[in-house]
Amino acid sequence: MIEIIPNYHPILVHFTVALFSTSLGFHVLNYLGAKTTRIQPELTEEFATVGRWCLWACAIATLLTITAGLHAYYTVGHDAVSHAAMTKHRNWAIPTAIAIWLIAIWSVLRHLKKKKISLVFVIALLIVQALVLSTAWRGAELVYRYGLGVMALPQAEEVGHQHENMTMHSMTNEDGTSMNMEEHDRSSDSHE
Repeated sequence: MIEIIPNYHPILVHFTVALFSTSLGFHVLNYLGAKTTRIQPELTEEFATVGRWCLWACAIATLLTITAGLHAYYTVGHDAVSHAAMTKHRNWAIPTAIAIWLIAIWSVLRHLKKKKISLVFVIALLIVQALVLSTAWRGAELVYRYGLGVMALPQAEEVGHQHENMTMHSMTNEDGTSMNMEEHDRSSDSHE
């Protein structure tokens, strides 16, 4: 099996977030389509089908996401401050996963009973979406604020390091004075 550092959680979590968000979008389109005559009923039914499949696939992906997340929780190197942040993320992730599974089961039952989408179901999806995004935010903070799961943080480079695609940012000359992009271009041209 291919080893991914620290593990598969950073990959799998994107399936959970993307599939649930897509499912919400299609369920909303289905609900709105059912309330108007401007959208063809066949298209409205297609929205429902795509929304259901995305939700059901999300529930399966979430099983894998949670498993990999718990593995990461117990194996990723961290300090006391980042441990508190990891625990907060885990404490949001588990109830969020349960909410995803419950709403997916509700969706299956609604489908088996051939029930149309209701406003209550759409509101429930919106609440779970808020949980998903809150959990994802806390997970992103683990990487971007605390540096968890990264091989190494980059070292700050020397003053004046610039990217080729910069547009109106100030830059620094060798003597420490600042220059704009046009001056930088002229300076670069004269060095060639």
